[in-house]
Amino acid sequence: MVRNLGSNLRGRLRNTDLPVSKCLFPLFEAVVNSIYAIDDRIASVDSFASTEGKIRVTLNRSSDSDLFGGKAELSTITIEDNGIGFDDNNYNSFCELDSMYRANRGCKGIGRLLWLKCFASVEIESFYKSTDGTIKNRHFVFTPDGIADLPETNTDEKCIGTKVILKGPMNAYKKAISKYGQETIAKSLFEHCLWFFLREGSCPDIKIIDGCDVTNLSEIYDSYLYDNDNNHISFQIAGETFDILHVRLQKSESNNLISYCAGNRIVKNEKIKEVVGLYDSAIETQDGSFYYKCFVTSSYFDEHVAPDRYAFLIPDKPEQDAQIDGLEQIYFDDIRNHVLDKVKEFLSPYLGENILAGKDRLSQYIDAKAPYYKPLFAGLSDDEKVVNPTSTEKSIDLYLHNKLVEKEHQLIEEGHDILKVRTGESEEDYRKRVDKYFYSAQQLKQTDLARYVLHRKYILELLESALQRDNNGNYCKEDRVHEIIMPMRTTSDDVKFQDNNLWIIDERLVFHHYLASDKTFKSMEVTDCESNRRPDILVDNIFNNPMFVSEKDTPPFATLRIVEFKRPMRDNMESEDRTKNPIDQCIDYVEKIREGKTTTKSGRPINVSEEIPAYCYVICDLTPSMQSVCKKHDFRKTYDSLGYFGYKTELKIYFEVISFDQLLNSAKERNAAFFDKIGISHI
Repeated sequence: MVRNLGSNLRGRLRNTDLPVSKCLFPLFEAVVNSIYAIDDRIASVDSFASTEGKIRVTLNRSSDSDLFGGKAELSTITIEDNGIGFDDNNYNSFCELDSMYRANRGCKGIGRLLWLKCFASVEIESFYKSTDGTIKNRHFVFTPDGIADLPETNTDEKCIGTKVILKGPMNAYKKAISKYGQETIAKSLFEHCLWFFLREGSCPDIKIIDGCDVTNLSEIYDSYLYDNDNNHISFQIAGETFDILHVRLQKSESNNLISYCAGNRIVKNEKIKEVVGLYDSAIETQDGSFYYKCFVTSSYFDEHVAPDRYAFLIPDKPEQDAQIDGLEQIYFDDIRNHVLDKVKEFLSPYLGENILAGKDRLSQYIDAKAPYYKPLFAGLSDDEKVVNPTSTEKSIDLYLHNKLVEKEHQLIEEGHDILKVRTGESEEDYRKRVDKYFYSAQQLKQTDLARYVLHRKYILELLESALQRDNNGNYCKEDRVHEIIMPMRTTSDDVKFQDNNLWIIDERLVFHHYLASDKTFKSMEVTDCESNRRPDILVDNIFNNPMFVSEKDTPPFATLRIVEFKRPMRDNMESEDRTKNPIDQCIDYVEKIREGKTTTKSGRPINVSEEIPAYCYVICDLTPSMQSVCKKHDFRKTYDSLGYFGYKTELKIYFEVISFDQLLNSAKERNAAFFDKIGISHI
């Protein structure tokens, strides 16, 4: 004897999932049931026309609104239809979990479980025509405990149809579902059931009622649909047929989408990202603008949809070593790629203007704002050279940066095996492949270089601005100039290589072993000097290499470089006071370091630190008092008269006194060729 398995309703409810974000799904399920009930009545009663079908959804709220005057909490939702009613077949199906009654329509027989996930109980009253032609009534309540009959209603002069009352939203969903008004629910329901409006035979008249507010879904349909052409197309994968319906909408709540459907309901929505010229906005044409949507249906989807209809039981792509010989598996990636091909084909007549405008937008941005991307742009495919014509500069910059990262990642991956000869590869093919790789690598590195060159251009403009007088006729303090060149109170351990701008003074300063900016000698890890004096910038180029003590003149050299800033136009230097002129200050700094026990950054001692030559840069304006100090130290004027230089033989200290004008002019001259190369002005 075969024994049927029982089912525990509370257990099924526990295992039924309903995310709060999908709190409207119980209502959607009830409306779809009503649509099917009307379909059944149309099919079984010749005198009942499709235009007579009616569904009314009434939102019943508590009397009090919230403290902010918003919508009051929902107490019940009533769904009424004039469909075939709860006849014996429908009632028996309702009483059987996982019913197969409407399996041919893609129904899973679990929609009523979603009612009890969101609501405490459901009251159902239905009038139907029995087999003897009389109208009968069914009236019952559905709870987690099961079905309990309620008193039947007199059937005299009653119309055929069903009323479903969803009562008492559960605490987990009450707040979420109550925030929706009739218009929002109507639009969400319309998008969920759009397929029923587009199918042959259309959709019943559906209205959402919230107090005095009423929204008709047919009116939404009329305002949304751009045209009503039947744009159907099909494709096959592994013997299974998939149908696509292309739709153009005048407006949409979700822009351009692909909707994958099962059982005449949307299961999965995906934004379209892979179609060039199509963006998350309306498609502009000479005839007007529209949004695009397509519906993908298949009996394969009906058979492979999850019980809760939130997803498909179809793997995205094959797993490694999981394929079975002789078994042709369908993967969602294959379906998606076929759909995208059909979408591109359908939309190609409409996207030409968008594509041209997108190319112009990207090209103009690079020419005007980001010339450093030109080498990258040259290596992009035609499709990659198109962006949304309405894109902001920020989004375009992010797009190009992501493309740069993507190309660099690809190069690194290819680079590991690029020089290996592949099986069966000819010498000519090998050479072409390697040449192509190195050409791509060169383009990307040119982009990196161009970005760095443009960064230098911005820094020089910032420095030039800092050297100007303010509205009150005052010059900035040296701190501002200092911060532009090197952040204050930091060391090379605190600052990334690219975050200092020491190249403005001397390109050699960029490459250092240790660097300290506005730090006391006592706090520097390369010296044991206890002084609290602060050189503006100390650059220690000491390497743990015995060559620095040899008499050879080949690098690497052991050097000590100090940069001292003075406020623009400062004119109170005193040659007789060592604390009030930058030349003697720099000499004091060098002597303090030489008195301490200098080490490398890793702590290795340097026993002859007193022999290390020092280079001192004084950045200031050549005011009369500063010129007097330079003359006292017997420094020579530079050829352009914008600076001084000199060497203290006994102290082994080389000095450069650089005026701010010379500093800026020299940096501009050294970088002019680079600026010209990437097409930006250096004037």
